[in-house]
Amino acid sequence: MKYFEFGTENDTTLLLLHGVDTTWQMSFQPFINVAQKKYHIIAVAEDGFNTDEPEVDATSVIDEAHKITEYLVENFDGKIDIILGESLGCMIMTEILLDPRISVHTAIADGFTILEYPNFKHDLPKRMVAAALTGVELFAFRHMGLFNKILGEDIESMIYKETSKTTLYNLEYSMMSYRYKYEAFNRSDSYLWHGEKEPGLKHVLKKVDRRKYHFAHKVFLNRGHGSLLLEPERLLREVDLAYKGYKGRLKTLL
Repeated sequence: MKYFEFGTENDTTLLLLHGVDTTWQMSFQPFINVAQKKYHIIAVAEDGFNTDEPEVDATSVIDEAHKITEYLVENFDGKIDIILGESLGCMIMTEILLDPRISVHTAIADGFTILEYPNFKHDLPKRMVAAALTGVELFAFRHMGLFNKILGEDIESMIYKETSKTTLYNLEYSMMSYRYKYEAFNRSDSYLWHGEKEPGLKHVLKKVDRRKYHFAHKVFLNRGHGSLLLEPERLLREVDLAYKGYKGRLKTLL
């Protein structure tokens, strides 16, 4: 795992956590180009998706979160102004937020997806399902139309097709028993973002009880999973708005 910093002359820190099947460069480089004029950016090259360390595979979501947490404690005294998590990065973000040593002003979960698998009692079914899902992902790499249909957006330019089979399997396997920790949203000024065309949107709204967990939710009309990454200037404006604070469930027509 590596960390890349930009705009270090700025005071406000912004931690970027990319999703699965992509890299920090493919997801965030256009955004970094415009945001580094305002924010001190820390971009994480997560294991299994780090082109500088292609031999290193990811092991689990929790392991990734623990490594990043230790880095933040050691280098930033655990204090970060903004975290922007994309897709799988949202899950890593919630794990980071729950560490008592970490203090975050604004947490943004873009494309937060709830995908809890059955709680298998034995290891063999977990391994079989993880292997099957890994095969589906590898198939989707070769047939991007499937990926685009699932995500509701054409994001082929952000897909890292060199992800190893081991990394994909490890992450899927680690998810078999994982349960989302929504209480993390209560530890910062939290925001959930979704594109209107994301297939899991309604399930998220139904699953996360807003009476119990505190967050603002924003739906971007006519957009799919990860759409704002394709609009860096717009993404910067939305990050600015979240950091300044907005409340309630909001929608945008643009």
